[in-house]
Amino acid sequence: MNNMDINYKEKQYSWKWMRILIMVLFSIFLSSFPAFAVQETPIELPKTEGSKNYDLEIGQINSQGIKLFDQEEYGQAVDKFNKAINLANQLRSPGKGILYYNHALSAHEFGEHKKAIKSFLSSRRFARGNETILNSKLLKLYECGLNPSVTCEEKIPLSLNIEGSH
Repeated sequence: MNNMDINYKEKQYSWKWMRILIMVLFSIFLSSFPAFAVQETPIELPKTEGSKNYDLEIGQINSQGIKLFDQEEYGQAVDKFNKAINLANQLRSPGKGILYYNHALSAHEFGEHKKAIKSFLSSRRFARGNETILNSKLLKLYECGLNPSVTCEEKIPLSLNIEGSH
């Protein structure tokens, strides 16, 4: 073997390891992104809707929940939105759809998918025509994963497979 053969084999060997390293780094990069990355954010309550006024205290609790959500404190956000929902139920607030939607998003991010299901379905029931809620991709994916009669355009991620849902 001459010097050129050795250099060629060394280069070939180093390129092989370089390709493996690149593939490993690329795999790590891809795995750092969640397989299910639908980005939806909570909704602020409006001050009024038609002739209905929204309760100031419910709006403040909702805003606190949104801040916690933005800070990725999803468990605390779930608690805040739950408190707002309870108050809204007592006062018959027209904002229940928004509050349930915000609760569902927080529960989803926190990994409490059973709570998210109930809240998403309630948010749609109380949506009062709110397009953000009615067109929610997450809501549709939860419905799709739980209801065999709903045709799914998108594959349901394993993270949403809940016992008894299929």
